Amino acid sequence: MAEKCIPVDKELCSTLSFGNYSFPAEIFYDDLDEYANNFVNWHKQREVEISQILEGEAEVQVLEKKISLKAGDVFLILPHALHMVKKGAGKIARYRTIIFDPVLLYGYKGSYFYEEYYRTFAAQPFYHFADTGKSWEREAAAHLEGLFAGFREVTEHRELCICRHLQQLWLSLCENLSDSSGKVDCSEQEQQRTAVLLNFLHEHYREKFTLDQLAASAHISKGECCRFFKKMVHMTPWEYLLEYRLSRSMELLDKKDLNISEVAEMTGFSTVSYYITEFKKKMGDTPLGYRKNRLK
Repeated sequence: MAEKCIPVDKELCSTLSFGNYSFPAEIFYDDLDEYANNFVNWHKQREVEISQILEGEAEVQVLEKKISLKAGDVFLILPHALHMVKKGAGKIARYRTIIFDPVLLYGYKGSYFYEEYYRTFAAQPFYHFADTGKSWEREAAAHLEGLFAGFREVTEHRELCICRHLQQLWLSLCENLSDSSGKVDCSEQEQQRTAVLLNFLHEHYREKFTLDQLAASAHISKGECCRFFKKMVHMTPWEYLLEYRLSRSMELLDKKDLNISEVAEMTGFSTVSYYITEFKKKMGDTPLGYRKNRLK
């Protein structure tokens, strides 16, 4: 079974399509165990994403803002916000998501609904809430449940009912979520720089390269590169590179025709022993043991 990942372009924008032109919306059920290294890779999208944790815990990071969420919690990612999702402290992390083009909310840019109910709210890239017993939270959760039920059931006026729940949910969020819950203290330039650095690592992870080369890709100094990367990604460039190499190696381990030495070489590890050591440290098993368990 192949590990899942989000396909992206050079700007880390998702290349997946959602729904269809006449009704651009779709729902997904995800288990982070199905993703390489138990995380959804860094990406952004042109649509709105609303997700709810179903089981376990997940850690969501939008640019430099990171938050841990548990079962029942809901988070929103607005268009063009660079983000990733990884497993939290528990053994499982399952969640469900609706991804939709915001035109379903406002019709067209410049409309009254765009100006009053979308543009201002979407100025922040990220929101989240939990059901703490407040009436509006219960109401929002009910509309979210109605959304997913609407996609599962084939009924007359199905799409209209979905839009009704979506707009009622959006109204509830606009009325009750403060801007501070989604505040991210970084500029568009910083977001673009983060994408450049991540893309360099994704393109060159098989190779040997220096910190000078990584920094030069974003036209910054080595010191600034380390400081900035740590601020935005919450790990050093080399820590991220190791994580990324391990995740790519997991994809290759599903290919029976590749031996462990070939997998290590193809994912940039200097020696097989170093690859095995780091893999076992991260996954609690050797690459060979991991492969055998996957093939059962």
